[in-house]
Amino acid sequence: MVRNQQKTAEQGAATTILLATSPLLDGVSGRYFNDNQEAEVTDHRPEDLTVFSTKVANYALDEDNADRLWQISERALD
Repeated sequence: MVRNQQKTAEQGAATTILLATSPLLDGVSGRYFNDNQEAEVTDHRPEDLTVFSTKVANYALDEDNADRLWQISERALD
């Protein structure tokens, strides 16, 4: 996708529909996808920010981080 170009409604929905309906992804959870592709895990911010949306930081997949965020969120609602 060209920088500053918006997606159509169909393009925006495509990944969500793929993830919700594809039998190839049954049981797949806790991963990041963009434009119908699984995001590449990276340990640093890409210098070329046009590919930033195709990557996911390794800390975003850390289960301890997820648990900690969940606990903070619960406390915020009390």
